[in-house]
This record gives sequence, structure tokens and C-alpha cells, in this order.
Amino acid sequence: MAEVVLSALIKLVCEKVASKVLKELGALAGVEKEFKRLENTLLTIQDVLEDAEARQVKEKALKRWLRKLKDVAFDMDDVLDEFMAKAEKLKMEKDMKAKLGNLVSAPKFRYKMADKMKEIMKRLDEIAEERSKFDLREGAVKEEFGEREETGSFVNEAEVYGRDEDREKLVGFLTNSLSSSSSSSSSEANPDVMAIVGLGGLGKTTLAQLVFNDERVCQHFRERIWVCVSDEFDGKRLTRSIIESMTGSECNLKDMHSLQRILREKLRGERFLLVLDDVWNEDHEKWDRLRALLTGCAARVSKVIVTTRSARVASIMGTISPHLLTGLSDQDCWVLFEKRAFGIGGAVKTPNLVAIGKDIVSKCAGLPLAAKALGSLMRFRRGEREWVAVKDNEIWRLPEHENKILPSLRLSYNHLPSRLKPCFAYCSIFPKNYQMRKETLVQLWMAEGFLIHDYNSFETEDIGNGYVDELLERSLFQNGDEDTDGVVRQVKMHDLVHDLAHSVAGDEGSVADEASGYASRQGCRYLSFVYDRPISESKPLPFLNEANKLRSFYFIAEGKMKYLEQNQGRVFRLDAEGGMKKADDNKEKASKPAELSDIFSTLKLLRVLHLNRYPLIKEIPVSIYKMKHLRYLDLSSTIIEVVPPCIGLLHNLQTLNLSCCLWLSKLPESISQLSNLLTLDLEGCSSLQSLPGSIGCLKNLRKLDLSLSQYVQALPESLSRLSNLQYLRLRHCYSMRELPVKMKDMKSLIHLDITSCVELTCIPAGIGQLSSLRTLPIFIVGGKTNCSLKELGSLSIEGQLHIKHLENVTNPHEAKEANLKEKQGLRSLRLSWDKNVYWAPGQSSDDNLSDDEEFGSYVIDFLLLHNMVPEADLVDDVLENLQPDTNISELEIEGYVGKKFPTWMMDLSLLPNLVDLTLDSCIRCETLPPMGQLPHLKALRLRLLCAIRCIDSSFYGGHAAFPVLEELVISMMFMLQEWSGTSEGELFPSLTKLTLGSCPLLRELPSNFPSVKHLNMNMEDELLLSNLQEGAFPNLKHLHVGEYDEDCIPEVISLLMESVESYSVESKPRPKDDDPSAMSSLCFAKYPVYAGGTTILPIFTPNRF
Repeated sequence: MAEVVLSALIKLVCEKVASKVLKELGALAGVEKEFKRLENTLLTIQDVLEDAEARQVKEKALKRWLRKLKDVAFDMDDVLDEFMAKAEKLKMEKDMKAKLGNLVSAPKFRYKMADKMKEIMKRLDEIAEERSKFDLREGAVKEEFGEREETGSFVNEAEVYGRDEDREKLVGFLTNSLSSSSSSSSSEANPDVMAIVGLGGLGKTTLAQLVFNDERVCQHFRERIWVCVSDEFDGKRLTRSIIESMTGSECNLKDMHSLQRILREKLRGERFLLVLDDVWNEDHEKWDRLRALLTGCAARVSKVIVTTRSARVASIMGTISPHLLTGLSDQDCWVLFEKRAFGIGGAVKTPNLVAIGKDIVSKCAGLPLAAKALGSLMRFRRGEREWVAVKDNEIWRLPEHENKILPSLRLSYNHLPSRLKPCFAYCSIFPKNYQMRKETLVQLWMAEGFLIHDYNSFETEDIGNGYVDELLERSLFQNGDEDTDGVVRQVKMHDLVHDLAHSVAGDEGSVADEASGYASRQGCRYLSFVYDRPISESKPLPFLNEANKLRSFYFIAEGKMKYLEQNQGRVFRLDAEGGMKKADDNKEKASKPAELSDIFSTLKLLRVLHLNRYPLIKEIPVSIYKMKHLRYLDLSSTIIEVVPPCIGLLHNLQTLNLSCCLWLSKLPESISQLSNLLTLDLEGCSSLQSLPGSIGCLKNLRKLDLSLSQYVQALPESLSRLSNLQYLRLRHCYSMRELPVKMKDMKSLIHLDITSCVELTCIPAGIGQLSSLRTLPIFIVGGKTNCSLKELGSLSIEGQLHIKHLENVTNPHEAKEANLKEKQGLRSLRLSWDKNVYWAPGQSSDDNLSDDEEFGSYVIDFLLLHNMVPEADLVDDVLENLQPDTNISELEIEGYVGKKFPTWMMDLSLLPNLVDLTLDSCIRCETLPPMGQLPHLKALRLRLLCAIRCIDSSFYGGHAAFPVLEELVISMMFMLQEWSGTSEGELFPSLTKLTLGSCPLLRELPSNFPSVKHLNMNMEDELLLSNLQEGAFPNLKHLHVGEYDEDCIPEVISLLMESVESYSVESKPRPKDDDPSAMSSLCFAKYPVYAGGTTILPIFTPNRF
């Protein structure tokens, strides 16, 4: 069933033949005419490719012709790539024409080039001559997507399982009298449209049939209409079908005007349900014309159900969110399978066949079509051996005449544009359940030349991201797991879609492992190797001399592979049982350069080499320079220490991933020769101390990631010459102190991620000139560069922003020029001052005080609040002018020494979307904003608000205060005396986590907090101890107690420790015996270990609250 798709490859070869570099090289070498003839022949073939690809399904001879053409095209691409690599190498040097002349004047090279061109043209001419046998047509042709039986509305409900919940949701939508598209006063309106979206074979049509025939739906609608749309969304045919469904008789009207008139007459005033089954149309205009016919003539609560495999179709047609259909449970699939396999006249139901059958059902992955098809297949296979053979085989390997599953799924593939087909087939090299990072997938497709530039304005990566989105919309991809930040950056394939990818890829794509070995296939171009053995048994990859045509080799480490982790600056390796040993012990077992050299020497045609976590690569063999075609190189999470200078000879390299290479300490200066490099990933290279000064020569570099490079203190000034750089990630570069001074010249920069660069002292002046910049998590006012806050004014910063050292703002108008109010993409804002600069001379806080002295120092600070330098009075106006946009969801204000909070915090309408609020060290504010009426506030932290004496009704702002607040922290509020409740409604109805500590004057709590499950407190907090004794916190599950003096534990705490699910008790900090200048705390705790149902008591040093 493998299909030959050539469009992308032929276009890639045509672009290379027409390139300026090759034309110049051809002219100097005397093969200019051959290049021109090659280009013309390819263009002629390209004109008829669409017809040939469409007809190959039914014409085997045409498929063989396409296969021969594809083999020649691969070889052409290799030869042209080799010529371009030589030309690009010389292009890096001065006097290119002289160098080229010297090269082509060498007889050996001229003969070699001429011979290769002659051979290619001979093969291509033979193939071009065969073209006449097939009568191929030029230009676009009408595609044939494959046949699908026309559907009707009837369904046997007794054979449907697991769809009760879906059915109820859809019936609820249909029978709801409220319409999303009209007001209640209108008697006629647009019908609401809901799409049922899901993979082929998932049961979308069956669900629509269930709903269509539901008694409640039958009673609700005067007219129920079923139309099977399928491939052709023809307005005239659909109009006629709707009329025929309503009248029950054939409609012989020919012209569209008459059909439209009759349809509107039939629908006028009627409440109807229209089901459009199996819709593929993505032409907005076609749907708009049909929708116009249905608009305004029917009753207000008419509804339309659409079934489709495409989220894009759902977006075009739907008026409300689509119903995303998911797979059935294994039990429901088993029932479907069981009825088919063991029915009357079927297989005998033995315990062994049942066990094997359940394993077979696991292949269905929730698809009812697959369960029924496999059940039917096994019905006439009586022996256990036959059942085991199906269990151990892949769906795509089943005989075509017995395979009823893939033809249904193949419709989705047939509807793909030709540009997407090779991208989809390429994914066959990943194992089932493998999650593919979107960014990596795009880089792989780019390396293979699959990304076709339809519009010159689009970056190649943007085109690739568009391809991923299209495959997601067509249900051929699914979203993978979320990353830790809640963003989904991975995609996966349903198991049966994976089988489909294998089917269409044929011999070109393969997955191998040590158990099966590498089965040599002459046509294999893309190979992955799955490795799951422990490192201690490591050995080099199987010798790949049989795979000399490979273009992709993708190594996948699974199972008991051991991972590198860092623990207090030392590197360890986890063994299979979870024990730790130093990774240095394993470095002696590293693969020798000769072992990898064989691979690099053999696989010369590789475009992709992915060796992530390849066991113990200590160094890269020099022979890597022979891989002239290489575009993608991933050596991440290996123990390489050195990158050889010859890496600079890989002129085609686009992606170089060295992330998590913990021993890599430097890069060679020759990296500057990688003229086509787009992505350089050095994240987690914790031994790296600097970048080579020549890095500024990488003119095409788009992405540079140095995150977690903890020893890098500064970047080369040459970095500012990277005018095309768009992403610069420096997350958690804890030692980074300065950025390049001329960073304002990096005009393409979109993301400058300096999150947790805690040692950074300044921001380069002129950064406001980077008009494309969207990510800037930290902005430092002043510093060595004297960067002004008004630099932010012209930037459209999105996401998070922490403005530090606001004490350096000397004019409140400067804060207004930052224009935070207009930054609609900003979601998290942190504003911080160093309050210590405002103390009058002779007054400062001492950080090295004991506990009692520390408390006393805060009281003294409070008594001296009004004795500050005059500049402290400016901060009120500064904060007033830093009003954010209403879209802000997280806000933190720290070190603010103003006397009152700004008006935009007192007016709740200006912060309607606030979810998380922290007020820390706002030492002079005497009143709190009315935060209780913030409708979405879930977390509130109040720390070191020294002037706050009372929390009362003004804090709640009215009745039903804090409706969704889940976490509340009130800490170190030393003057807080009163915390009253509210007489209107329950206080903190959603609160589950409370932290209360260091509020020595507080004498009463406003509630017994029945909803709180997590409590953080100090051991000596008499207020909380007494309230606990009186029954407060009746539903407490988790307890943390600080300031334990190791003398005794109050009885109420002891009782709680026995009843809660988990607790931790932390001692007061004490000087270490071996280092009196350092403080440490001990903690004992109880945490449940769910796997074993036991309890452990670890000793550790937790973070203090």
C-alpha cells in the first residue's frame, strides 16, 4: 500500500539546480548545458507529477515509474548537495571565483563532476521517455480520495457501547431552547452548529445516528434531515438531498434557483435538525452559501450536527465549541470484539483465546471500527497459533484483503495535500506511543527538505509549525503531555495512525531494535534504532554498512537507560534500581572514536543524525567531517568533552543540539564556519564557561539556548552582530552578569529569556529599539548602563516582566513612559524596590541578627518609618504610573515604601483578571486594597506589611468575599492586631491552604477555616495553638510546623500529627558545629508512600516559609 510521493523532493532538487552557486560552478566546470537540460527535464516532469501521484493507486506500472523516478531524484539530490557543499566551502574564503576556478581546473574534479552529471542525465532521460506510456496530464487534476459507503440515519443501538455520556451531551445541546446565534425576541435565526470531531473509525457517524434517533430529539424537532456529504461539498447536490430527505421523494429540479426556493419554503417556520455526515470541505465560501439557505427561514432553535475528522472544518462550520470524540475503554472494545469473534459460528471461546483476544483488542486503542474489524477477522481463525500470529503482528502488516481498518484511516491520508504526505510518512520511524517535540519534528522535516516555501515571507520554521498544526487539525496527530509550565510542546500518533504511517511509508521508513536487529531493506532511507539495555552492557550500534543510502538515523534510548542528574554541583548517574554512582566511573567505558568513526564513514548521505543519550560518547570522531550532507546533529545528554574543530566543515548543518552535555567545557572557534546554522542548543551544558568570540559570524543563526550554563558570566560582544537571531534563551544562567552592550543592533530578536539570571546587574541601553522583542522577563533600571524605564515604552512585552531597582527612577513621568497600561500581552508583573536605600543616614537593617534581635529590628524599623530620605515620597507617584493592562493575572509588589497603594489597585474594575497577588515589604502602607471582590483571585500573599494594624470589612469589599481564593499567606505582619470576619456570606469558602506566622500582636482569627486542608504555622504561635484546641481547622490533612525548639511538642500538635495524612516539623535555625557562620535546620516528617502503603520519616532541610 506504500504510496510514492515526489512533489517535495522534485521541488527541492529543482531549487538546487537553479541556485546561483551551482550555476556559477557549472559554468566554470563546463557543465552549464547539462545543468540547464537537467532543470528543464525536471520542470517537465514536475508538471505531470500531480496526475501521476493521483493515479498510482490503481496503476501499478505508474507506481513503479514513480519509484524509479524517486530513486533517481534521491541520487540527484545527493550529487547536487555534494557540489554545493564544495562551493559553499570556498564561499567562506576570500576570492571565491579564483578558488572555484582552481577547483574546477583540476582535471580530477572536472571529470568527476561531468561523469556524475552524465550518469544522472542518462537515467533521468530514460525515465522521462517512459512518461509517454502513461498519457499523463499537466497541471492540477481532480483527486480521487477513495470510496466510502454512503451513510444513513439508521443505527442498531444494541451494538453500540460506551457512548452514553457523549449521547447525553449532544442531546442536551439539541434540546436546549436557548440559541447562541439569536436573541430571545427573534422568531427566526441562524441555526446553531456543533461538529463532532475525531479520528476515522472512532464512531462519529454512529454517535450522530444515536442522537438523531433519540426519542427526546424526535419529539423536539418537526423535521430531521440526514445528508451524507463525503468528498464533494456540492451545493446543488446537498440542497437536493435535503429536499429529498424532507419530502421522502426524488427531486428532479435541475436549476439551483428552483432548488433554493423549494428548500426555503420547506424550512420556513420549521424547527429542524440537519445532520451533515462525513464533511471534508475546508472552503469557507461553499459552506457560507449553504448556511445562507438555512438562515432566517427556520425556527429559532433549529440545529445542525456535523461529523468530520478535521478541526479546521469544525472551526469553519461550527458556531459553538466542537465535541471532541475520544476512544472507547478497553472493556467496551472487548465487548465489540467478543460479539464478532465468538458469536454463533465463530471461534470457540476458550480461556486461552480470551486472553490472546484481549491482547489483540489492546491494538484497537479505543477505535470501535478496529475492535469490530479484528473481531470479524478472528471469527474464522480457530487455532491459537493463528490468534497469536495476529497478536504479535502489526495492523499494517495484515493482508490487504483482510484489513478493514487501514482503508478507513487511509481516507485521511488521501485528503492530505501532497506537501504534508512525506512529513506524515516520515513519522513512521518513531515507535508507538513516542512523543515527538514539535520543534524537533520541524527541524527533522527541514533537514530532509520536506518544507516547501509557498510564501517567501514565511520562515521555514513557521512553515513547519503550520504543517504540525494541520496534521493536528486533521486528527493524524494528537497533543502530547504538558511540560512543567503547562504548555503542550509535543505531539503523538494514535497507534492505528502509526500503523497507517508505516503502511504509506513502505520500505523507506523503518524502526529497528536489538531484539529484531536491523533488517536490511534496499529502499530504506529513514531508520530509527530503539535501545533499551543498561549502560553497563553498552556496545556500539550494529554496523550499518548495509544502510549506506540512509538519510536519517534516529537513536532512541528507552527502558533502563540511566539518566544524568546533578546534586549539589556534583554529577551522578542513576542505575536501573535508582541507586547513585558517580558518572566518572562510567566514562572509561565510553565508546572509542574508532567505533563511531565506522558509523560516520559509512553513513555519508545522512541529513539527520540523532544520538541523544547514545551510551557514553566521550568524543566526536574527526571522521564526522565526511558527512557533508548533514543538516541535523543531536548529541544531547552524552558525555562528550570536546567538539573537534572539523565540525566547521559541516557547511549544510542547520541544527546542532549539544544540550545536557555536562562535561562539554568549550566550543571550537571553527563553529563560525557553520554558515547555514539556524539552531544552536547548549542548554544544561553546566561545564561551559564561555562562547567562542567567533560566534558572531553565524549570520543565519535564529535560536541560541544557553539555559542552565551556570558558569557563563558574559557573552561575547560579537553576539550583537547576529542580526537574524530571534531566540536567545539564558534561563537560570546564575552567574551571568552582563549582556552585550550593542544588543540594540539585534533587530530580529523576539525572545530574550533571562529568567533567574540573578547576578545580572544591568540591561543594555537602547534595548527599546528592538521593536520585535516580545519576551523580556527582567528589566533592571539604572545600573552601569543607566538604562531608563522609558525604554520599555515602545516594546510589546508579553508573558512575564520583573522590573527591578525601581529606586533608581528619579522622575515619576519616566514610569508613565514605560507604558505598561498598553501592554495587553503581559500576564505576570513584578515590581521591586530596594527599600534599604531610603533609610536616612545611620539607619539600616542588619541581616545578621538573632531571632529576637531580628524581631526587634523590624519594630525599630516601624518606629522609624517616617524618618526616610526625601526620595521615598516619589515612589507613590512612580507606582501610580506603573498601572498594568487589565489582562494581568499575576501581580507582585516588593519593597514599596509609599504610604498608600495606587488608585488602580483600589478600583477593582482595573484588575478584573487577577489570579495571584503578592504584597511583600510594603512597610509604610496602612490600609489594604479591597481585594475580597476580585472575582478570580486564587492566591494572596501578604508579607512584612509593617504598618497594617487591622484587616476588616474594607479588605473584603462587601459580601461573598474571596469566592475562589485557595491559598492565603499572612506572615511577618508584626503590628497586625485585629483580623475580623464578615457578617455577609461564608468567609474564604474555597480556601484550602493557609500560612500564618510571625504576627505576635494578633489575638483572634476570623473563622475556624473549615475548608483548609494545608496549614503552615510556627510551633510557638499561641493564637493558632488555642484555636486548634477549640476545634479550628476541622478538615486539616497536611501540617507544617516551624520554629521547633527541640524541647517539647505541644499536646495539640502531637494529636494532630497522629491524625493528619502528612506533616513536617522544622527546628529553629542553629549554627553548624563545623561552621558556626552557617545556619542549618533539622526536620522530621511523615509522608505516605502510596505504592507500598507505608510511611517514611526522612530527615532533611526544607525551605522555611
